[in-house]
Amino acid sequence: MTEKDVTLDRMLVKISHLDRLLGLVGEVIITSNSIATTNRRIQEHYDRKAPLDKLSMDMIKAAEESSNRISSDLHGLVMDIRMVEIKGTFQRFRRPMRDMAKEAGKEVEFVTEGEDTLVDKTIAEKLYDPINHQIRNAIDHGVEDPFERQRAGKPAKANVLLKAYQRENNIYIEIRDDGRGMDPDAIARAAVARGLASETETARLSPEDKLRFIFQAGFSTKEKASTLSGRGVGMDVVRSNIEELGGEVVIDTRIGQGSVFIYKIPQVTAVNILDCLTVRSGANLFAAPILNVVSTVRVPRAKIHVAFGKGKSITHLGNIIPLHDLNELLGESPLDHAGDATIVILEAKKGRLAVEVSEFLAPEKLVYTPLGRMFHVQGVSGVTVMSGNKMGLVIDAAQLLDRSRGIAADVEEEGSVSALVKKIKEGGIQAAAPPPPVEKAPPAVTAAPAGMVEAESFGDRKVLSSDVGREIAHREEFLMELEEMLNAAGGEILSLEQNPNDRELLNRIFRAFHSMKGNLMMVGLTELGSFIHEVEAILDRARSGDLTVDSEIVDILLDGADVIGAARQALAQGKAPSIDTGLLKTIEKFKKPLEKKEAQIVDVSQRTFHLGALERFNLLARRQAGQYVYQVFLSFKPEYQQPFLVALLILRRLSDIGLIFGSVPAVEEIENQSVGTQLKVMFASQYDSEKLKEYVESRLVKFYDVTDFEILKTF
Repeated sequence: MTEKDVTLDRMLVKISHLDRLLGLVGEVIITSNSIATTNRRIQEHYDRKAPLDKLSMDMIKAAEESSNRISSDLHGLVMDIRMVEIKGTFQRFRRPMRDMAKEAGKEVEFVTEGEDTLVDKTIAEKLYDPINHQIRNAIDHGVEDPFERQRAGKPAKANVLLKAYQRENNIYIEIRDDGRGMDPDAIARAAVARGLASETETARLSPEDKLRFIFQAGFSTKEKASTLSGRGVGMDVVRSNIEELGGEVVIDTRIGQGSVFIYKIPQVTAVNILDCLTVRSGANLFAAPILNVVSTVRVPRAKIHVAFGKGKSITHLGNIIPLHDLNELLGESPLDHAGDATIVILEAKKGRLAVEVSEFLAPEKLVYTPLGRMFHVQGVSGVTVMSGNKMGLVIDAAQLLDRSRGIAADVEEEGSVSALVKKIKEGGIQAAAPPPPVEKAPPAVTAAPAGMVEAESFGDRKVLSSDVGREIAHREEFLMELEEMLNAAGGEILSLEQNPNDRELLNRIFRAFHSMKGNLMMVGLTELGSFIHEVEAILDRARSGDLTVDSEIVDILLDGADVIGAARQALAQGKAPSIDTGLLKTIEKFKKPLEKKEAQIVDVSQRTFHLGALERFNLLARRQAGQYVYQVFLSFKPEYQQPFLVALLILRRLSDIGLIFGSVPAVEEIENQSVGTQLKVMFASQYDSEKLKEYVESRLVKFYDVTDFEILKTF
């Protein structure tokens, strides 16, 4: 099982979206009932052999309008639900950018803009690889080292900008650097040296065309590869990945000033519903996606230009556009060219094409099903069901344009439209309908196979063997929560490097590691929790001023976060987490021997609550607001973790359902480990006594080792 297999495929969904969905479901039910009533009424007229009355016709029209509106609203809602902010993708590059710049010996400030731009979740995920390649090239090729920048009159620190924005129906991603820029002539010479073109060919090319050589597989201007780039792979991957999304890459570069790469990507969704123009071409029906349709025109035969007795073209808005018979272009019998030509002008990123058809039908919203690999027709991407329950073929404008230019598709066998239609109608070939969504929850964390962990250490890794095979209650929620805390901590750590004296930032990072440690200890992952405790101790020394936050400390924090991330993946696969022993040695250098102090355990039975004036005022306000005030006495017997940690987690869970006014021992005493196995808490809540009892039993008793409890309602 690969790392990708265990990634939790989940999204947060707004309550407002679910409310809208529920409302639309209600409308579907109402419309369905209306259609059933209309059907019965029509049947009655049919049985009496009477013509339909006006009321029946109005009912049919109303049902049609309602179903069209609801289907459109549902499609729009699903698209909205799938939209995520690009922020999550952008933030994944902060750590790699830092590491790459450090490895290359360059100073780089990484800036992001437009993180709130909404994109389809699928697009956001597929953008990672091309952006990653682009950033590597920016660091290795584009950005100069500090001395070179200073000699050129630039600041020693370079800037790399990652920006997103939306215009009309397109998403734009910019990767901009203020480095040395690209020299088209130097790129052309490198292409000649690598056998990708001849000097004669490159001499005729424009600067823009010379720049396109960087997208050729095997191209590189470096004589020797580095760990960042230079192997001739990367930019071809960028181009293919962006084109797979239906987009294109635009380059703007200035020698000595820098480069910007712009990805222009149509804002589409994985939901296969398309707005199309439907047409008939001979005996076949076709659907052209509206995004590819430039115009529909009727042209007199006399205005069709013919070159050399064969090639045809038309003039549209001052531009000459090649014209083809759609049937003939797809390998079928030509149309009957009588009367004016009925023409659809299509556009793909490589140009425009005019195709003659028999007649225009109507714009429709259609469900698109891609064709399987068993049958291929260049220029046709899928099938759909059109009005009247008729089958139609969906046009692929880019492939059709290639076909018109004689550029064959890279497939083993090319079929024909008529054979395709026949096979589909006979059921001999099935369209590749999108598979039903598969829940990608991680597999159960079960015991490891015998012999998987043979020793505590292996090479330069320390294997946390006691943490393998641990059964984790609610493991999916646990792993998702751990991932969220990791993502938040990673961003904070990188900010700390730029702001080492920010005490509040340091405190937030400390709390993040403390929370992760608590979650791990709670489910019995004691070795991993103990490792985080060591990192937490370094953070505590930094908070007290005993340590200065420098790059080495930041490296420890980042490496520690990486260990937790890798451990999360290992746990999802039922494997033992491990830690680099070099990291453990580095942490050991910063550990401070602490004098052991015997904690004075607070006798809960001999102490009561001491509330300050503000706490008493708040308690009275809660009481007047109709809330209940409780004193809860809890006994617990931790199985895996220390009592002070369990007590803190219990307080955390009680704060989820109310406002805590005091505890015995107090929070400070709990943190100093002055707690035994008992705890008293005073808090206000909307829960009545029965609901509170149910909460304590279902949460605290079940998951937090509470063995006994008593609830006293104070007011």
